[in-house]
Amino acid sequence: MTKASDVMNPGVNSVAPDATVQEAATQMAELDVGALFVGSDEALEGVLTDRDIIVRLVVEGRSSADAKVSEIMSAALFSCKADDPVEAVFAEMRERQIRRMPVYDDAGKPVGVVTLGDLAKAVESPETLKESLREISEPHRSRSERPKEETEAEETEAEAAKQPPAAA
Repeated sequence: MTKASDVMNPGVNSVAPDATVQEAATQMAELDVGALFVGSDEALEGVLTDRDIIVRLVVEGRSSADAKVSEIMSAALFSCKADDPVEAVFAEMRERQIRRMPVYDDAGKPVGVVTLGDLAKAVESPETLKESLREISEPHRSRSERPKEETEAEETEAEAAKQPPAAA
């Protein structure tokens, strides 16, 4: 069984949450990447993508020299463990429509990043790869465009996630 650690890129390109967006964009250009994880080598708080910069900064006419990364980053951060099977990681990325995911060790420290490209090389079924890439690349639909059952299920799932685990 191929694990996330077998295909990941070791290390995590990160930027501090209090860095300016201009500093982050410069770092992205220097590294030739479209995203940086926000946080430190010990803990991540979110992700900043080139799309975040466009949608949350440029469109609003804000200055990249003044805005902090924490103000425009995506705080939702989906991750996997180093020993997770690549099939499970691919399924999670497909479900969440994300293109990169930090990999954590057993101690909870970020140790690498898995990208779609990494997973595409590890998936044996071309049909699985084709379907997954199609789903990940599908444009997000606004809540008003989705079926009512889908949005109700998301709300129920979000509420359940807020509840503390039941005592055994």
